[in-house]
Amino acid sequence: MQIPLDKVCVRSGVLCERCQAKISSGLYERWEVDVMKALLDLEESYKELRSASYRKALRIGDDVYILLDGLKVVSRGLDRALVNKLSHLGVKRVHLMSGASDPRSLISSLLGASVSSLNLYYAPDGSVYYVAKVLAPIRARNADREEVVKRAFKLITGNDIVIEYEEGLTEVSQVKGPRLEKEKLEEWLKRLER
Repeated sequence: MQIPLDKVCVRSGVLCERCQAKISSGLYERWEVDVMKALLDLEESYKELRSASYRKALRIGDDVYILLDGLKVVSRGLDRALVNKLSHLGVKRVHLMSGASDPRSLISSLLGASVSSLNLYYAPDGSVYYVAKVLAPIRARNADREEVVKRAFKLITGNDIVIEYEEGLTEVSQVKGPRLEKEKLEEWLKRLER
């Protein structure tokens, strides 16, 4: 597990000048040291953490979003183990996400839905923002989740995001035609919801 602070400092809880400077400058929050320590403690039990690199953690309410580069598969129980390790911080849920450097993967990871298009816009004031079009069933749309995604995306990239939902077939029962086409569509919709 690669972390941006010294492992000795994180494990002991006593930060050297260099590590303290990263906290003081705002690069990382003090509570993130506990997150890094929890990840290091669980590294032996969950081998996918060995090849991962810590990027950032965001705390929104009782939820903690942990972005890790190089995270491909997440073992069952890892999120629960992290909740147990971070319970002293009042954490109720942990979301592990791949901290992909490209905005499309990041949005997809945050939303848990496929991004069909992503456009970058330059505002007259010089700011940059993204417009992401997402194909998601109406029942999967959640205003609270969207607000969390917008805040997390802004914290991670420094840019705003507008999320637009594309309309499309969301129920297999809407399809008329041979049974084989319905089965293919059902499989396609299940892949989109992942």
